[in-house]
Order: sequence, then C-alpha cells, then structure tokens
Amino acid sequence: MSMDLAQLEQAFAEMQAKQDLHELNVRYANGVDRRDRALLETLWWPDSVIDFGLFVGSGEQFAEIISAPNPAVEITYHFASNELFEVDGDRATGRSYVLGMSVVLAEDGSKSDQLVGGRYLDKYERRGGVWKFTHRLFVVDWMNSQPDNAVWDAGIGAAAQRGRAGLDDVSYTFFKS
Repeated sequence: MSMDLAQLEQAFAEMQAKQDLHELNVRYANGVDRRDRALLETLWWPDSVIDFGLFVGSGEQFAEIISAPNPAVEITYHFASNELFEVDGDRATGRSYVLGMSVVLAEDGSKSDQLVGGRYLDKYERRGGVWKFTHRLFVVDWMNSQPDNAVWDAGIGAAAQRGRAGLDDVSYTFFKS
C-alpha cells in the first residue's frame, strides 16, 4: 500500500498534532508538580474549564490555586500514560491514565503518602497553530493513603538531588548551563 503526497502530509499532520498534545500533557504534569503558575497559564485557552473534583473553574484560576504555597502538601508527583488522542481538524479529544503521589502534612505534624490512580478526559483546540486545553475532567479510579515512611538521611534519599515543589527545583537551573 503506497501513499500519495497528500496522504503522507495528512498522516504527518496527525502525528504532529498527537505529539503536541502529548507534550501539553507533560507540561501540565510538570507545571502542577513544580507549582509553576507561568507554565500552567500557557496550557489553557481563556474559555477553558477544569473539573478536578475539589475545584471547578477556568484553567487560569486552576493555575493560580495549584501554584499557591500550600503547607499541607509537601510535594506532588504525576505520571500520565496510556494516552489516546483523536484529532479532528483543529479539535481533539484525549484520555490518559494518571498516577499521582502527594506527601500530605496533617495538623499534628505527621505525614501521609497518598497515591491516586485515575484518568484525565480532555478536550483540546488548536488556535493560531497552538494546541491548548479547553476542558479537563479528572476521574478518580482508586487511591491509597498510608503513613509516610520515606528515608531521606541514607541511601539514594541522602545521595541524589531532591525534587522540590516550586521554581527552586533543580530542573529550572540544570538546563541553563
């Protein structure tokens, strides 16, 4: 089966759109985990909506809230996979599985590790050649919460760079040199 030039161009455009949508999802996870408001604000169209359960509002409002200092959440870590995108011109839908881990601080000073498994159901639009979210729904499928038992003073915990929530994470300086 051979493809003519028009079919090749169409196939390439669809692959490029899917790569752009994948990178949008990666930037979202990075922005949330690093609490990077400036990055998060670039991912949403002004008329966007995100329904995160605890929060329903615009992407801009979400970026403001999720990036604000939160003493109850020490750090978060997201991993999205099993992405499936369906592209129809300048609109697309997507679904991806997500694992999210948070270290949560209780009022008594104790910490717990919360592991959540769920899915993102997304709608996207390309405007002016740029893909952004128009609607994101977070669906929780399962979760596990247990007392924190991290060891930070021995082994890999003591030896490796430690990730941080915020713009002082090593990833913001590592690529500049």
